[in-house]
Amino acid sequence: MPVEASLVNQLEEMIFNNHRVTEPKLKRVRENHPLLLVAYCENQAIGFKLGYLIPETEKFFSWLGGVRPDYRRQGIAQALLIHQEHFAHGLGVPSIYFTTYDRFPAMIQLGKKNEYRLIKSEMDDGEMKFWYEKAFGSAQK
Repeated sequence: MPVEASLVNQLEEMIFNNHRVTEPKLKRVRENHPLLLVAYCENQAIGFKLGYLIPETEKFFSWLGGVRPDYRRQGIAQALLIHQEHFAHGLGVPSIYFTTYDRFPAMIQLGKKNEYRLIKSEMDDGEMKFWYEKAFGSAQK
């Protein structure tokens, strides 16, 4: 799916009630093996995941994502995560990572459930920010 600013802004608004994505940021995303996954129910977007390759690190960054509150706890985030992992592994990168904040405990739990390990944490604008990473082994398919 094309990584269009208007679509990404709509998806962010749907989940976070605001949008922060800028065209310069999306330009970088588009140039580095982006993957935008959108989950639909009855032609309505209900969740998404957007990630891209970070060339300097050769890692895949799961940058943005979420599921509408009324569709949570139904396996949608899990399905999006699995698709994103398959894509990233197919690029031949050694790992995938995401960042999150302590105000998103469901994202932290999803990462732990899927064998992501905490590699870093620090205060960011008054709240704790976490980096989780998963290395791809040869058994990953």
